[in-house]
Amino acid sequence: MLLVLALLADPPARPPGLAPDLAPPVHVTAAGGKPLDVERSGHAAPAVADLDGDGKPDLLVGQYDGGKVRLYRNTGAPGKPAFGEHEYLKGRYELTVPAG
Repeated sequence: MLLVLALLADPPARPPGLAPDLAPPVHVTAAGGKPLDVERSGHAAPAVADLDGDGKPDLLVGQYDGGKVRLYRNTGAPGKPAFGEHEYLKGRYELTVPAG
């Protein structure tokens, strides 16, 4: 999530006792201001990249359980990201990341 924090214009204040190399936690929201749902059955693995070439970083979230990769396209402005509903990353078929 550290990459996502770089997208935020005003990160939240640092909680007391937080290690200096860690950023404060934030909830990343999508359509309608709802927190991103990455399913609770496994750990999420986020990454940020401009996947559609529009100059805005999009959010990829890999799921531990099932290995699916969600794509949240950035519909916001520079420095003010906004993410819509997710779609599963697909090539010819729905892509998954093998366990292990």
